[in-house]
Amino acid sequence: MEIKTIDHIPAGSPIAGNIDNIAIFSDVSKIKGLRFPLRIDFFLSILCEHGSLTINYDNRSHTLTANSLIVMRPGHVFHSYTPSPDFSGHAIMVSTRFFGETIPGLTQILPSLTHFHDHPVISLTSSDVAQQIEIRNLIQRRAYGITNNGFRTDIVRSLLEALFFETLSLYSSHMGDRTPSSMRRKDALLFGFIQLVEENFHAERSVAYYAERLFVSPKHLSAMIKEASGRTAGDWIDSYVVMEAKKLLRNTGMTIQEISTRLNFANQSFFGKYFKHLTGVSPRQYRSYPNDK
Repeated sequence: MEIKTIDHIPAGSPIAGNIDNIAIFSDVSKIKGLRFPLRIDFFLSILCEHGSLTINYDNRSHTLTANSLIVMRPGHVFHSYTPSPDFSGHAIMVSTRFFGETIPGLTQILPSLTHFHDHPVISLTSSDVAQQIEIRNLIQRRAYGITNNGFRTDIVRSLLEALFFETLSLYSSHMGDRTPSSMRRKDALLFGFIQLVEENFHAERSVAYYAERLFVSPKHLSAMIKEASGRTAGDWIDSYVVMEAKKLLRNTGMTIQEISTRLNFANQSFFGKYFKHLTGVSPRQYRSYPNDK
Protein backbone atom coordinates (compact mmCIF):
# COMPACT_ATOMS: atom_id res chain seq x y z
CA MET A 1 0.00 0.00 0.00
CA GLU A 2 1.32 3.42 -0.91
CA ILE A 3 0.10 6.52 0.93
CA LYS A 4 1.86 9.82 0.37
CA THR A 5 1.82 13.22 2.00
CA ILE A 6 2.94 15.60 -0.72
CA ASP A 7 3.46 19.35 -1.05
CA HIS A 8 5.53 19.34 -4.24
CA ILE A 9 5.13 17.37 -7.46
CA PRO A 10 8.17 17.26 -9.76
CA ALA A 11 7.41 18.22 -13.34
CA GLY A 12 6.35 15.20 -15.33
CA SER A 13 5.56 13.20 -12.19
CA PRO A 14 3.27 10.18 -12.76
CA ILE A 15 0.79 11.76 -10.38
CA ALA A 16 0.02 14.22 -13.17
CA GLY A 17 -1.95 11.40 -14.77
CA ASN A 18 -2.76 9.03 -11.92
CA ILE A 19 -1.80 7.91 -8.42
CA ASP A 20 -1.10 4.47 -7.01
CA ASN A 21 -3.33 4.46 -3.94
CA ILE A 22 -3.76 7.57 -1.78
CA ALA A 23 -2.06 10.97 -1.84
CA ILE A 24 -2.75 13.58 0.83
CA PHE A 25 -1.76 17.18 0.11
CA SER A 26 -1.40 18.99 3.40
CA ASP A 27 -1.23 22.42 1.75
CA VAL A 28 -2.84 22.74 -1.68
CA SER A 29 -1.45 26.25 -2.21
CA LYS A 30 2.12 24.87 -2.31
CA ILE A 31 1.56 22.21 -4.95
CA LYS A 32 3.92 22.81 -7.86
CA GLY A 33 4.88 21.01 -11.03
CA LEU A 34 1.49 20.08 -12.45
CA ARG A 35 1.24 20.33 -16.23
CA PHE A 36 -2.02 21.71 -17.57
CA PRO A 37 -4.37 20.74 -19.07
CA LEU A 38 -4.51 17.74 -16.74
CA ARG A 39 -7.06 14.92 -17.02
CA ILE A 40 -7.51 13.34 -13.61
CA ASP A 41 -7.71 9.58 -13.25
CA PHE A 42 -8.54 9.53 -9.54
CA PHE A 43 -11.13 10.72 -7.06
CA LEU A 44 -10.24 14.14 -5.67
CA SER A 45 -11.56 16.13 -2.72
CA ILE A 46 -10.34 19.61 -1.83
CA LEU A 47 -11.35 21.32 1.40
CA CYS A 48 -10.95 25.10 1.61
CA GLU A 49 -10.34 26.03 5.25
CA HIS A 50 -9.48 29.73 4.79
CA GLY A 51 -9.39 32.21 1.91
CA SER A 52 -10.50 31.04 -1.52
CA LEU A 53 -9.44 28.78 -4.36
CA THR A 54 -10.63 29.16 -7.96
CA ILE A 55 -10.57 25.99 -10.07
CA ASN A 56 -11.04 25.98 -13.84
CA TYR A 57 -11.89 22.61 -15.35
CA ASP A 58 -13.74 21.31 -18.40
CA ASN A 59 -15.78 24.35 -19.42
CA ARG A 60 -16.55 25.40 -15.87
CA SER A 61 -15.13 27.49 -13.08
CA HIS A 62 -15.76 27.15 -9.35
CA THR A 63 -14.48 29.29 -6.50
CA LEU A 64 -14.17 27.58 -3.14
CA THR A 65 -14.48 29.83 -0.11
CA ALA A 66 -13.88 29.12 3.57
CA ASN A 67 -15.56 25.91 4.75
CA SER A 68 -16.41 24.66 1.27
CA LEU A 69 -15.62 21.28 -0.23
CA ILE A 70 -15.31 20.06 -3.80
CA VAL A 71 -15.39 16.38 -4.78
CA MET A 72 -14.43 15.40 -8.31
CA ARG A 73 -14.60 12.08 -10.15
CA PRO A 74 -12.17 10.75 -12.76
CA GLY A 75 -12.44 12.20 -16.25
CA HIS A 76 -12.44 15.93 -15.53
CA VAL A 77 -9.81 18.06 -17.28
CA PHE A 78 -8.16 20.72 -15.12
CA HIS A 79 -6.94 23.89 -16.78
CA SER A 80 -5.77 25.94 -13.80
CA TYR A 81 -6.25 26.68 -10.13
CA THR A 82 -5.63 29.97 -8.34
CA PRO A 83 -5.43 30.27 -4.54
CA SER A 84 -5.95 33.58 -2.77
CA PRO A 85 -2.97 34.91 -0.75
CA ASP A 86 -4.60 33.77 2.50
CA PHE A 87 -5.77 30.39 1.20
CA SER A 88 -5.23 27.26 3.27
CA GLY A 89 -6.72 23.85 2.74
CA HIS A 90 -5.94 20.26 1.92
CA ALA A 91 -6.62 17.73 -0.82
CA ILE A 92 -7.01 13.97 -0.84
CA MET A 93 -6.55 11.91 -4.00
CA VAL A 94 -7.64 8.28 -4.15
CA SER A 95 -6.93 6.04 -7.11
CA THR A 96 -9.91 4.44 -8.81
CA ARG A 97 -8.49 0.99 -8.08
CA PHE A 98 -8.00 1.65 -4.36
CA PHE A 99 -11.42 3.30 -4.20
CA GLY A 100 -13.10 0.32 -5.87
CA GLU A 101 -11.36 -2.08 -3.49
CA THR A 102 -12.29 -0.04 -0.43
CA ILE A 103 -15.91 0.97 -0.90
CA PRO A 104 -18.32 -2.01 -1.00
CA GLY A 105 -21.84 -2.05 -2.41
CA LEU A 106 -21.28 0.49 -5.17
CA THR A 107 -24.81 0.15 -6.52
CA GLN A 108 -26.08 1.73 -3.29
CA ILE A 109 -23.93 4.84 -3.67
CA LEU A 110 -23.50 5.35 -7.41
CA PRO A 111 -26.47 7.76 -7.66
CA SER A 112 -24.69 10.02 -5.17
CA LEU A 113 -21.38 9.66 -6.98
CA THR A 114 -23.00 10.86 -10.20
CA HIS A 115 -24.27 13.88 -8.31
CA PHE A 116 -20.65 14.91 -7.68
CA HIS A 117 -20.16 15.45 -11.42
CA ASP A 118 -22.75 18.19 -11.82
CA HIS A 119 -22.78 19.57 -8.26
CA PRO A 120 -19.21 19.26 -6.98
CA VAL A 121 -19.11 22.13 -4.44
CA ILE A 122 -20.95 22.26 -1.11
CA SER A 123 -20.69 24.49 1.96
CA LEU A 124 -19.87 22.88 5.30
CA THR A 125 -20.45 23.86 8.90
CA SER A 126 -17.50 24.35 11.23
CA SER A 127 -18.32 20.98 12.77
CA ASP A 128 -18.30 19.31 9.34
CA VAL A 129 -14.89 20.81 8.57
CA ALA A 130 -13.52 19.63 11.90
CA GLN A 131 -14.68 16.06 11.16
CA GLN A 132 -13.06 16.11 7.72
CA ILE A 133 -9.76 17.31 9.18
CA GLU A 134 -9.90 14.83 12.04
CA ILE A 135 -10.30 11.83 9.74
CA ARG A 136 -7.65 13.14 7.33
CA ASN A 137 -5.20 13.46 10.25
CA LEU A 138 -6.04 9.95 11.42
CA ILE A 139 -5.32 8.56 7.95
CA GLN A 140 -1.94 10.30 7.92
CA ARG A 141 -1.03 9.14 11.42
CA ARG A 142 -1.99 5.53 10.79
CA ALA A 143 -0.22 5.51 7.43
CA TYR A 144 3.05 6.83 8.85
CA GLY A 145 2.82 5.70 12.46
CA ILE A 146 3.44 2.08 13.34
CA THR A 147 4.56 0.64 10.01
CA ASN A 148 4.98 -2.90 11.35
CA ASN A 149 1.32 -3.14 12.30
CA GLY A 150 -0.03 -6.13 10.37
CA PHE A 151 -3.46 -4.49 10.14
CA ARG A 152 -2.20 -1.10 8.91
CA THR A 153 -3.77 -1.42 5.46
CA ASP A 154 -7.11 -2.51 6.92
CA ILE A 155 -7.08 0.41 9.36
CA VAL A 156 -6.35 2.94 6.61
CA ARG A 157 -8.99 1.42 4.34
CA SER A 158 -11.53 1.68 7.16
CA LEU A 159 -10.62 5.30 7.82
CA LEU A 160 -10.89 6.09 4.13
CA GLU A 161 -14.28 4.41 4.05
CA ALA A 162 -15.33 6.49 7.07
CA LEU A 163 -14.18 9.69 5.33
CA PHE A 164 -16.04 8.70 2.19
CA PHE A 165 -19.32 8.05 3.95
CA GLU A 166 -18.98 11.21 6.05
CA THR A 167 -18.53 13.15 2.81
CA LEU A 168 -21.34 11.25 1.10
CA SER A 169 -23.71 12.15 3.92
CA LEU A 170 -22.83 15.82 3.48
CA TYR A 171 -23.59 15.65 -0.24
CA SER A 172 -26.77 13.68 0.35
CA SER A 173 -28.16 16.54 2.44
CA HIS A 174 -27.71 18.79 -0.63
CA MET A 175 -29.32 16.36 -3.09
CA GLY A 176 -32.86 16.13 -4.31
CA ASP A 177 -34.24 12.96 -5.91
CA ARG A 178 -31.34 11.25 -7.67
CA THR A 179 -32.56 7.88 -8.89
CA PRO A 180 -30.95 5.84 -11.71
CA SER A 181 -33.61 7.12 -14.12
CA SER A 182 -32.43 10.71 -13.58
CA MET A 183 -28.77 9.93 -14.27
CA ARG A 184 -26.94 10.85 -17.42
CA ARG A 185 -26.90 7.96 -19.88
CA LYS A 186 -23.33 6.83 -19.22
CA ASP A 187 -23.86 7.00 -15.45
CA ALA A 188 -27.02 4.92 -15.77
CA LEU A 189 -25.03 2.41 -17.82
CA LEU A 190 -22.33 2.35 -15.13
CA PHE A 191 -25.00 1.77 -12.47
CA GLY A 192 -26.52 -1.13 -14.42
CA PHE A 193 -23.11 -2.60 -15.17
CA ILE A 194 -21.90 -2.52 -11.56
CA GLN A 195 -25.18 -4.04 -10.44
CA LEU A 196 -24.75 -6.93 -12.89
CA VAL A 197 -21.11 -7.42 -11.89
CA GLU A 198 -22.00 -7.57 -8.20
CA GLU A 199 -24.59 -10.25 -8.98
CA ASN A 200 -22.58 -12.32 -11.49
CA PHE A 201 -18.82 -11.89 -11.02
CA HIS A 202 -18.51 -15.28 -9.30
CA ALA A 203 -19.41 -16.95 -12.58
CA GLU A 204 -18.86 -14.42 -15.38
CA ARG A 205 -15.66 -12.49 -16.15
CA SER A 206 -16.28 -11.68 -19.81
CA VAL A 207 -17.03 -8.09 -20.82
CA ALA A 208 -19.07 -9.52 -23.70
CA TYR A 209 -21.43 -11.21 -21.24
CA TYR A 210 -22.24 -7.93 -19.49
CA ALA A 211 -22.46 -6.00 -22.75
CA GLU A 212 -25.03 -8.47 -24.06
CA ARG A 213 -27.10 -8.15 -20.89
CA LEU A 214 -27.01 -4.35 -21.24
CA PHE A 215 -27.79 -4.41 -24.99
CA VAL A 216 -24.60 -2.63 -26.06
CA SER A 217 -21.41 -3.74 -27.78
CA PRO A 218 -18.39 -4.70 -25.65
CA LYS A 219 -16.42 -1.82 -27.16
CA HIS A 220 -19.15 0.71 -26.35
CA LEU A 221 -19.56 -0.65 -22.83
CA SER A 222 -15.84 -0.40 -22.08
CA ALA A 223 -15.62 3.13 -23.49
CA MET A 224 -18.62 4.39 -21.50
CA ILE A 225 -17.55 2.71 -18.26
CA LYS A 226 -14.05 4.18 -18.64
CA GLU A 227 -15.47 7.65 -19.26
CA ALA A 228 -17.89 7.44 -16.33
CA SER A 229 -15.60 5.87 -13.74
CA GLY A 230 -11.98 6.13 -14.86
CA ARG A 231 -11.66 2.34 -15.12
CA THR A 232 -12.46 -0.07 -17.92
CA ALA A 233 -15.22 -2.66 -17.68
CA GLY A 234 -12.59 -5.39 -17.49
CA ASP A 235 -10.85 -3.61 -14.60
CA TRP A 236 -14.09 -3.49 -12.62
CA ILE A 237 -14.80 -7.18 -13.21
CA ASP A 238 -11.26 -8.15 -12.23
CA SER A 239 -11.39 -6.03 -9.07
CA TYR A 240 -14.53 -7.80 -7.85
CA VAL A 241 -13.05 -11.24 -8.55
CA VAL A 242 -9.74 -10.39 -6.86
CA MET A 243 -11.47 -8.82 -3.84
CA GLU A 244 -13.52 -11.98 -3.36
CA ALA A 245 -10.47 -14.21 -3.85
CA LYS A 246 -8.52 -12.21 -1.25
CA LYS A 247 -11.40 -12.43 1.20
CA LEU A 248 -11.67 -16.19 0.76
CA LEU A 249 -7.92 -16.66 1.05
CA ARG A 250 -7.67 -14.56 4.21
CA ASN A 251 -10.86 -15.40 6.05
CA THR A 252 -11.77 -18.99 5.26
CA GLY A 253 -10.18 -22.40 5.46
CA MET A 254 -11.07 -23.15 1.86
CA THR A 255 -8.31 -24.72 -0.22
CA ILE A 256 -7.03 -22.84 -3.25
CA GLN A 257 -8.69 -25.46 -5.43
CA GLU A 258 -12.02 -24.86 -3.67
CA ILE A 259 -11.67 -21.10 -4.15
CA SER A 260 -10.81 -21.66 -7.80
CA THR A 261 -13.99 -23.69 -8.24
CA ARG A 262 -16.05 -21.17 -6.27
CA LEU A 263 -14.96 -18.42 -8.66
CA ASN A 264 -15.62 -20.54 -11.75
CA PHE A 265 -12.06 -20.98 -12.98
CA ALA A 266 -11.32 -23.95 -15.20
CA ASN A 267 -8.64 -25.19 -12.80
CA GLN A 268 -6.39 -24.13 -9.94
CA SER A 269 -3.49 -23.36 -12.27
CA PHE A 270 -5.53 -20.88 -14.32
CA PHE A 271 -6.80 -19.23 -11.14
CA GLY A 272 -3.24 -18.94 -9.82
CA LYS A 273 -1.98 -17.27 -13.01
CA TYR A 274 -4.95 -14.89 -13.06
CA PHE A 275 -4.47 -13.92 -9.40
CA LYS A 276 -0.70 -13.43 -9.74
CA HIS A 277 -1.10 -11.35 -12.90
CA LEU A 278 -3.37 -8.92 -11.05
CA THR A 279 -1.72 -8.88 -7.62
CA GLY A 280 1.91 -9.75 -8.27
CA VAL A 281 1.86 -12.74 -5.90
CA SER A 282 0.44 -16.25 -6.02
CA PRO A 283 -2.66 -17.17 -3.98
CA ARG A 284 -0.46 -19.25 -1.66
CA GLN A 285 1.95 -16.36 -1.13
CA TYR A 286 -0.90 -13.92 -0.50
CA ARG A 287 -2.40 -16.23 2.11
CA SER A 288 0.92 -16.43 3.98
CA TYR A 289 1.63 -12.67 3.96
CA PRO A 290 0.65 -10.33 6.81
CA ASN A 291 -2.44 -8.21 6.24
CA ASP A 292 -0.40 -5.13 5.26
CA LYS A 293 0.31 -6.70 1.85
